[in-house]
Amino acid sequence: MFAQRTSWPLTPNRLTQLLGEFRAQGRAILDLTESNPTRCGFALNGDALLAALADPRALRYEPDPRGLLSAREAVARYYGELSAGVLPQQVFLTTSTSEAYSYLFRLLADPGDSVLVPRPSYPLFEFLGALNDLRLVPYPLHYHDGWEIDLEALAASVRAVQGRARAILLVHPNNPTGSFLSRRELDALSALCRDHGLALIADEVFRDYALAAHADRVPTHADETSALTFTLSGLSKISALPQMKLAWIVASGPSDLLGQALERLEVIADTYLSVSAP
Repeated sequence: MFAQRTSWPLTPNRLTQLLGEFRAQGRAILDLTESNPTRCGFALNGDALLAALADPRALRYEPDPRGLLSAREAVARYYGELSAGVLPQQVFLTTSTSEAYSYLFRLLADPGDSVLVPRPSYPLFEFLGALNDLRLVPYPLHYHDGWEIDLEALAASVRAVQGRARAILLVHPNNPTGSFLSRRELDALSALCRDHGLALIADEVFRDYALAAHADRVPTHADETSALTFTLSGLSKISALPQMKLAWIVASGPSDLLGQALERLEVIADTYLSVSAP
């Protein structure tokens, strides 16, 4: 009766079972993996946050497939502060980066096609790939005085899927290594994308949390034009407000491919119209 894509193992692992037992016993637990800012005791200006939700403009419905223009203009200004020229028409708002990935996977790939994903990275990609009927092909990061992409292994993985690769996904900075993409790596990735007809998907949700600047680090992929590129980020991570679900896609690249991508993304976004006015 059910789709094969949802046949995940759902039995709780031993750690989950043990946590459940401890909580049922009322035992105090110091969770060093807690990453939810609303549970970490940070001071918030709650009155200001709640007052913003009472804005009377939220009573008006002005549907736009790409999202409210004033919000997209704010996203463009955010990238302007990074000296990246982004126009509001390049921006598509989504409720989450997970939804943004689904938009892009639907845009770029047919069932059974492949997307190259970094390893190590976080396991969410496995679920997003399965839900969109894609094959995820890992490419390795290796450590030599810092984490970097194994470019030879990546190129070999692209060739191995025999024309079924549709995109290379990168996380900037990577989770869990914390490594950023260098200009040299981006130049190599862009060349690989051009040679094999691939798009580049850059997940930058933690970009604002760099501890220090670095001359060779790519500031953002949002103004990349040598290959068709989709840059993902969102308010919940940038502002440490996970309950405020707003993310976006910035599309950039060669003008001919970019024009086609914008037209097709608009149809996908218009089908869902998922982002709310507040």
